[in-house]
Amino acid sequence: MTLFNDIYGSKYLSVSDLNGETPRHRVGKVDVGDLKDKDGTTKRRILVYFDGVEKPLVLNRTNARKLAEVYSEDHKKWVGVVVDLYDEDTSMGKGVRLRPVKSAAAGAAAKDMNDEVTF
Repeated sequence: MTLFNDIYGSKYLSVSDLNGETPRHRVGKVDVGDLKDKDGTTKRRILVYFDGVEKPLVLNRTNARKLAEVYSEDHKKWVGVVVDLYDEDTSMGKGVRLRPVKSAAAGAAAKDMNDEVTF
């Protein structure tokens, strides 16, 4: 990270922190916090902390939906999952996006959970 970003950068993970790369990270912690918008209002947001990464990622609706669709709507179940981070043009400018990485083990576990029950 450059001195400029150290001084003027966000305390949350942003596109400049990706350095043009697509890093893969494991979710170490998920928390809910109240963050202030530019207009002064406060909104609840999910914060994702990655193992070995100093800054948390504030999840927007798109990123939260991606995790919920693959893993669960219960954000506590996202701890330990692996995601790829990348930047993408959005309606709000460039933003950090995530792509859930489903491992073969996770797929096998999910398949085991879908056994048919006979009565």
